[in-house]
Amino acid sequence: MTKEQRKVREREEMRNLILQNAALLIAEEGIEKLSIRKIAEKIEYSPGIIYHYFKGKEEIIENYLQQKYTDMLSELQSVQQEVQQELPPDTLLKRSLEKFIRMSLSMGVEYRNVMLNDAQAVLSYTAVLFRGAAQERKAIGMLCQGLHRFEAQKKRQEAFVELTAQVIWSAAFGLIMRLLVEKDLPDDQVEALISCHLDSMVAIASR
Repeated sequence: MTKEQRKVREREEMRNLILQNAALLIAEEGIEKLSIRKIAEKIEYSPGIIYHYFKGKEEIIENYLQQKYTDMLSELQSVQQEVQQELPPDTLLKRSLEKFIRMSLSMGVEYRNVMLNDAQAVLSYTAVLFRGAAQERKAIGMLCQGLHRFEAQKKRQEAFVELTAQVIWSAAFGLIMRLLVEKDLPDDQVEALISCHLDSMVAIASR
């Protein structure tokens, strides 16, 4: 390994150390309370050192959110592969959406941190409501693929199928957010809401 290669590796290791400890602090105290000073104390370095690797707290938060979104997308793709069988379209849609909802709920505050962040650097990953999202966003693209299996959607133009996918995604997002906020609901009510949501989304896809 050359001297230059060693420097690159050491720099990457330090950036990862900073990001890992920032993630721990966010999990412990929330994203709003993150500070360069707290990160420095956590890794036992002076605050000035961190500025050699990041421009400031905002860049660290953006990196954290981008990584979390990438992790979510990877999990979503594994979910899609798991249910991508020769199933009736309504069953496939229900299973995919249910797994997505439960995965997001299990992430809790991390899901909220990522999906409610309006920083442009984060939106460049998470925005899904623009025209052409099915080509640029894997989550919407995968949902469109599932919708194409419905007889009603086979007759539709691509733009309409994309709009339907965006509406279904937004409805799931809204339910997830409310369940994360209203976290003391009894289990039977949570299950009833998820079941009703799934039935409603199949009705939308089938119309």
